[in-house]
Amino acid sequence: MIKEKIERLMQSRFSRDTVWLIAAQVVLMFSGFGVNLIVGKIQGADVLGIFSQALAFYTILSTFFALGLNNTITKKISEGQKSSEEIQQILTSNLLITTLFSGAMSAIVSTIAIQKPELFSSPELAKVVHIPMIALPFFNINKNFGAYFTGLRLQKRFAQQRIVRWSVIISFVTFSVFSSQPIETTLFCFLAAESIVFIINLIQLQGRVSIQFNSGVIRDNLKFGMKTYIAELISVLNASLDVILIGYFLSNSETGIYSFIVYFAKTLYIFPGIMMQNFSPIVSKAWASGKIEELKARMQSIRHINRWVVTLQLIALLIGYPIVVFFIKQEFNNTFHLFGLAVIGAYIFSLIAWSGSMLIMTNKLNENIARTLLIVLLSASCTLGLTFAFGLTGSCIAYTINGAISFLATRQFIRSSLKLSVT
Repeated sequence: MIKEKIERLMQSRFSRDTVWLIAAQVVLMFSGFGVNLIVGKIQGADVLGIFSQALAFYTILSTFFALGLNNTITKKISEGQKSSEEIQQILTSNLLITTLFSGAMSAIVSTIAIQKPELFSSPELAKVVHIPMIALPFFNINKNFGAYFTGLRLQKRFAQQRIVRWSVIISFVTFSVFSSQPIETTLFCFLAAESIVFIINLIQLQGRVSIQFNSGVIRDNLKFGMKTYIAELISVLNASLDVILIGYFLSNSETGIYSFIVYFAKTLYIFPGIMMQNFSPIVSKAWASGKIEELKARMQSIRHINRWVVTLQLIALLIGYPIVVFFIKQEFNNTFHLFGLAVIGAYIFSLIAWSGSMLIMTNKLNENIARTLLIVLLSASCTLGLTFAFGLTGSCIAYTINGAISFLATRQFIRSSLKLSVT
């Protein structure tokens, strides 16, 4: 009986895609855990703090330089109204813009880091932050390929891309750290990963990437992309800006401890992220075709499954965190109370994090900008104020408050804009 149910379930494309996305997120989770554990245990919280801040700059700037074009690809392709030629033009036009803009802006940031190190929170960070910038154009190109796969609901290929990326990163970091290489060498892990993913994407999409570009398509893509750009940028700022902000108030070691704690808390977003990735093209198509009742049914099912999964994961994290800390450097000891503070906020928002792309996929772009801007302004203010007043403890308290802010803002904007409930 159970075998038959599993077989029926796996006949669903949504279910098969979800399995692949879960597999990719498992690799991401264990690779991210491995990076934090290896760097933190072998090289200490100080080096982990520098690595985490460099990664935060990499994440934020990659979104800043992407111009929202990846969202254009997913939205336009997933609607199912484009010919093969139109889809190819959308992809190739975006690849051209992404390559030129990301390449130029990465070079500018690298130059600033070298010429104006005083702009960064520490000389150590300024010394290395330009290294991930070399990989950034490749990352944004690969992000467009990933959006293309998502729009066509080829989630297996999207998942494989993520699996390769994080497998290379953890392998590179492991070899670098255990061979006693400096942090400068370790940060080349991003270039190694994105170069390999880029080559694989080119091989997979032979014949679909051409050098023919349509100026009208480029203008149209930029027009839609820029509408989502601000909201996506603000969203990423909300996810990564805290590590950069606290770096100006805390030491590299304290920043490393914070990033270690928050990494574990953020694993609660893994399953909701899988649901959002798989659900986004479905939302776009259902909304465009007016199948609102079908969309509501899907939402109810996802909401129920997500609640159970993140609750079980929360229990596992509360049990597992002190065990992990026991095996690493002493400077991470006595941080369970800080982790407890942070994970509460992550759990609150994880209950509806799967709905994060709904406003974009339903063309409510202004509403999404307002939502994300409100969240980032309140969150940044909270992080700055509490970190300044209470140090590392204040940063963790702020993380919980920020999770509650994200929950309330997302729920309210979706309810008022779409007349749909996500809770």
